Amino acid sequence: MTSKRFDALKLIAKLNLVIKELVKEKDEEKERFNRIIAGLLAEKEKDKVDKDARMSQIEAMLTATVLNV
Repeated sequence: MTSKRFDALKLIAKLNLVIKELVKEKDEEKERFNRIIAGLLAEKEKDKVDKDARMSQIEAMLTATVLNV
């Protein structure tokens, strides 16, 4: 094997390692964003439940007020 061919193979091997590391970093970043999105969706659902509970309380107070009049 010639020296240039050997150098080219070493370079290809190094580039493969760099590509694998970049893919790993992208996968980690994607997973981090997925966790952020999941947290935001959970918070949104909690806010919806809280809003529904408040609306039920308001409805109950208004009903009691109207029935007492």
